[in-house]
Amino acid sequence: MLDIESFSKNNFSAAYRNIVAMCSADTHYENNSFILEGTEKLIKEELVRCIWFGQHVEKENVRTDDGRRIEILSPGWWNNEEGPDFKHAEFLLEGKGLIRGNVEIHVFASDWIHHKHEKQKTYDTVSLHVVMWNDLKGKCVKNSTGETIPQLTLSNYLEAELDDIIETIDVGSYISDKQVNPGHCNLEREKHKITEQWIGSFLDYAGDERILQKAKKYEKWVENKPFEQALYEAIMESLGYKNNKKPFLMLASLVPVETIRSFVPEDASAQEKKIILQSLLLGMAGLLTQREEAAKEYDAETLHYFHLIASAWSTIQKKINLLPLSRENWSYTGIRPANFPERRIVAIAGILAEHLTQGIFRHILRIFQKTDATKRNTKLFKSFVPDIMSLFLETHDAYWSYHYTLGGKKLSKPQKLLGKERASTIFVNVIIPIMLVYARKHSDTALEERLHHIYRNYTPHPPTSVSKFMGTRMFGTTKVSNKVVNSARRQQGLYQLFKDFCENDTVSCNKCALYVAMGKT
Repeated sequence: MLDIESFSKNNFSAAYRNIVAMCSADTHYENNSFILEGTEKLIKEELVRCIWFGQHVEKENVRTDDGRRIEILSPGWWNNEEGPDFKHAEFLLEGKGLIRGNVEIHVFASDWIHHKHEKQKTYDTVSLHVVMWNDLKGKCVKNSTGETIPQLTLSNYLEAELDDIIETIDVGSYISDKQVNPGHCNLEREKHKITEQWIGSFLDYAGDERILQKAKKYEKWVENKPFEQALYEAIMESLGYKNNKKPFLMLASLVPVETIRSFVPEDASAQEKKIILQSLLLGMAGLLTQREEAAKEYDAETLHYFHLIASAWSTIQKKINLLPLSRENWSYTGIRPANFPERRIVAIAGILAEHLTQGIFRHILRIFQKTDATKRNTKLFKSFVPDIMSLFLETHDAYWSYHYTLGGKKLSKPQKLLGKERASTIFVNVIIPIMLVYARKHSDTALEERLHHIYRNYTPHPPTSVSKFMGTRMFGTTKVSNKVVNSARRQQGLYQLFKDFCENDTVSCNKCALYVAMGKT
C-alpha cells in the first residue's frame, strides 16, 4: 500500500492531489460476472428494483433484448430523488465496452411509454432500461433526443423461481438498509488488510482538498469584490439549498451589502433595521407582489406586519432603480415549509441588520483573531465555533419565527429561521474556505492553523445519501464507517472521493485513487 504518512500534514495541504497524480496509472478490470432466468406474475416495481439491486440473477450468458452480451459490474446506487431509479451503474456491453450511467427499472417495458419517459429530459441520462417482462414488440426504448437505450429483461435470467425470490426479499428493509453494496474498494481494503488509520489519513487529505477547491472558487470571487460581499453571496447561495441556489445568489448580486447599507438610516432602531432589510430583500426577491388581494384575508397580527413591510417597500421602490426577481424564480417543490425562501430571506435580513456597521465578515474574522497567534489556547479554540454559530442560530423574528408563510396558520411554538444543520453546513462549506482565502492572501499562517485545527476536530454533519453510500461502499457496514469518519474533515473527504471517482462516469472503480493506493507496492 502507499506510504500515506509520507505526505505533508501541514494545514490544508495538496497531498490528495499528489496522491491522485501518483495513482493515475492504468489498471485492468477483473472479470466479474454475468446474469438471469424467468417466470411471470403481477409484482410491484419496488420488488423489481430490489431484484436488480441485489442481482438475484444467474451469472452467465446474459444478453440485452437486442442480443448483445452484457456483464453487470455494479447495479449502481439507489436514487431516492427524482429521475432514474439507480445512478452510476457500471456494465460491459458488447460492441460498446464499459458503460457507466443511470438505470431505469420497470415491471413492463411498456411502462417506459406509459410514464412518458421518452419525452422527459430527466431520463436522457439512462444508459440501460431494466424490466421484468418485455410486453412490447421492440427490443429497446428511446429517450427524448431519439437516442436508443438498450433494454434488459430480467425474467429471462432470474437465479430462481420468482415466487422463491419474493419470499427472500423484505422490500421495506431492503430499501432502507441495503441501498448500497460494498464496493471494489472494500474488497481491496480487506485483501491488503488496510488499517482504519490508513483510510482515515487518506480521507483527511481528501477532506483538505475539498476545502481547497471551495477556496479556489471564492478566490476568484474576491478578485473583483470585497470579502464582505463575497461572504454574503456565499451564505446566500448556501441558504438556497439545492433548489434555490441560483435565485439566492442572484438576489445577493442584485442587492449587494453597500446597497443594503444605503437604505438604513444611522439612527434606525434594531427593529426598524429589520423591517427595512426584510422589505428590501423580500421585495427585490419578487415575493411581495400580488399580496394586496390576499391581505383582505389576513388576521390582525399578519395585517399589522404586512402594512409595515408594504410601507417600507413602497418607499424603497421610489429610490431603487432595479428590476426585482419574480416569484417564478423560486422553487417550493420538495422543500419543507420551515425552509421556504421567505424564512431564509428574513433570517439573512436579521443577521445583516445586527452586523450592518461592522459587517458579517469582520465580525467572524475578529472571533478567529481573538487569541494570541503564538499560543494554542484550547479553550478559546473551542469557543470559536459556538461564537460563530450563534450568528445564525440566534436569529429570531417576532412574526416569521411563528409562521411558515405570510398569512399562514400561527405555530404554537417558535421555529428557528435557520437550523443547526444548515448553520453547520455554512460554517464548513462557506466560512472556513473563505477565511482560508483571506489567510493566504494576507500570509496569516496563524489564522490558517486555527481554521485547520477547527476543521479536523469539527463533528461530522448528519449523514446524507452520499455519505451513507460512500461509507457502505468503502467499509461494508455503517458501524465501521461511523468509527473512521469521525470528523467533518473526513466526511468532506468522502464527498471529494465521490465527486472525483464514484460519481464520475468516465472513471471506473479500478482507476480510483483510493483503490490504486491500497494496492500500490
